[in-house]
This record gives sequence, C-alpha cells and structure tokens, in this order.
Amino acid sequence: MAWIITILAVVFVIAAAGAKLRASRRYNLPLENPALSLAILKENLLENSNEHSLQKLKEFAASQNLLLPKEAYPVGKAPSIEQDDSLFLIQATWLDSLIPLEFSEEPQTEKNLINGILRLYSDKAIFQALKTLQEKFPSEKNKILEQDYKKLCELRDGSKADYNSLEKLRMEKEKWEKLARE
Repeated sequence: MAWIITILAVVFVIAAAGAKLRASRRYNLPLENPALSLAILKENLLENSNEHSLQKLKEFAASQNLLLPKEAYPVGKAPSIEQDDSLFLIQATWLDSLIPLEFSEEPQTEKNLINGILRLYSDKAIFQALKTLQEKFPSEKNKILEQDYKKLCELRDGSKADYNSLEKLRMEKEKWEKLARE
C-alpha cells in the first residue's frame, strides 16, 4: 500500500512539473529567471489587459509566493483617450505593487536595483526607487539618472500626441534606459 502512495506522489510531482514547463513554453517564460518571467507577465497584462493575462500573472505570483494587491486589476481598455491616462496610472500602480524580484536578489547590487527600476511603470515608484539607488550607491551617474528621468517626464507631459512627438519621446526614453544600463 505504501508503494502505491509513493508512486502516486511521484506521478503528481511529474505531472505538476510538466504543466509548469508547458505553461512556461506557452509564454516563453525563462524558468531559470523568475524576475524576467514576472516582468514578461506584467508587461503582457499591461499590453493585453484581459482576464486570461491577469490569470497567468496570478498563477505565477502564487507559484513564487508573491502577494497580489487587494484591489482588483482594472481589466480592459479606456472608453476614451482622455480616460486612457488615468486608467494607465491605476494599472501601473497595481503592477508596481508587485515589486520587481531584482529588488530582493542577494547580494543587492547596483545592477539589480537598476534592472528593477527599468521594470517599474509609475513615476512615483520609479522616483522612489531612484532615490533608494542613490542612497545605497551614491554616484554622479545615479544623480544624473534621476535628473534625466525628471526631464523625460516633463517632455512626456508637454508633448503632443502626434507621431513626431511620440517618436522623440521614445528615443529619449531609450537614451535614458541606455544610460541606466551602462
């Protein structure tokens, strides 16, 4: 009788591992890098705001013992362009409450913090993380990162919603991200 229970336990473990592997392949999640997997699922939810994407993120969070926010994620698209900004802010704040795993990696290095910052969405969370970065790893570069992010926010807030303005904003954001990664 004990050997039957042992065999069943082994079968369940193998089945669970297979299901996890199939799920990771479906989303191209790197099993060896949970921080990147979380980032992929968060980005997917932001871009494809639907119940399926939310459920995949919830499943991953449960598998990593991550706590989800108590308030519900606002699934769907804004009914108008004017409401899009406020919806994005709510979604970004919700996503940022799932703290990037890079922030908890040990040893906590400057590179880990910067990688975590690049996985945040809301200005509030980014500025808070930049402040922490500067406190833990004071340098001229980190001070410039914060100043340049302020300029990026000003450019974004003063931009028109036309192609040229959005392209300029995209290029400036890429420059900021490149500086952060150097």
